[in-house]
Amino acid sequence: MVKKAEHTLSLGTTSLPPVLQFLQAARHCKVEIEPALEQANIEPSYLQNKDTRLSGEQFQLLLHYLIQHANHPLFGLYSARFIQPDRFYLLGQIGLNSDNFTQAIKQAMPLEKLVGDMGITELREHPQGLKMIWHCQYSNPQVIPHLIDNVLASWVNFARFLMQDSNASPIEVKLSRPQPATKELKQYQALFNCPVRFEQSENAILIDKELLLRPLPRGDNQRLKRLMEHARLQLEDIGEADQLKLAAARIIRQQLAISKINRERIASQLHLSGRSLQRKLLKQGISYQGLVDNVRHEMAEYWLSCSELSLSEIALELGFSDLRVFFRAYKNWSGHTPRRKQ
Repeated sequence: MVKKAEHTLSLGTTSLPPVLQFLQAARHCKVEIEPALEQANIEPSYLQNKDTRLSGEQFQLLLHYLIQHANHPLFGLYSARFIQPDRFYLLGQIGLNSDNFTQAIKQAMPLEKLVGDMGITELREHPQGLKMIWHCQYSNPQVIPHLIDNVLASWVNFARFLMQDSNASPIEVKLSRPQPATKELKQYQALFNCPVRFEQSENAILIDKELLLRPLPRGDNQRLKRLMEHARLQLEDIGEADQLKLAAARIIRQQLAISKINRERIASQLHLSGRSLQRKLLKQGISYQGLVDNVRHEMAEYWLSCSELSLSEIALELGFSDLRVFFRAYKNWSGHTPRRKQ
């Protein structure tokens, strides 16, 4: 049985393959797994059922624990070496049975919710090929850079597995995280084998046209068709009801520290009017302001426990006009004033 996570804001769900990938990396870093599962309210027996899913809150709690105890500054990047495409069930099989990498990407990416709600992939045509941009939907500032590293590096390792070519590499990789020290920088370059640019406005991989069109050795269109139908049925079972809430929450997180947010601006990025956004959210049981408050509360908890920022700096990160407004809001959420977690 899986215990309910305590966070108020839904982060969706995740399948077991990414969970097992991170746990395998953690074992190699000498992390005790049982306490990690207990911290995230996950029963060990749950990991034996490949068809059930973790809540996003549980997976984020698990990642936070593993990152803290792995004693590895690039734990997310390191964990990408443990990706096993066949372990990703349908999406892995879809890739293995595609004719070329373009088909694998364009068939699998619309189905990425089968893997989980950790983020959303955006595909953009580029003069040199195709740009894959990943938008993380999680909220813990300590988890986010590791998760981004893992996803982009796993994409590259996945492509190499499909092509049976360990030297296949993207044109370039862009990361929003600060540039690391020279020792860590070499690890990025060794894995991606291409220019890696830091402090960028997006997290993305640019793939060359030649790689995109290279035939894959195991292509089977008949099997691919059956797999796609099975995947669509599974996607219907998971349901799409909370996707608007997840997408709106992601945009709110991105905008909080950049500028003063308002409903119309958030709605426009979702191709909705402010009134339509409010109406659709209410159908899901939450108001726009309630969603903003939930995002701010969750982010406040993580900044208080994961950072050395002052309370004034945290208030600014959360988009509050001054410290007093932050204190009043936090007390309304939790019943007490903000204080650092030990």
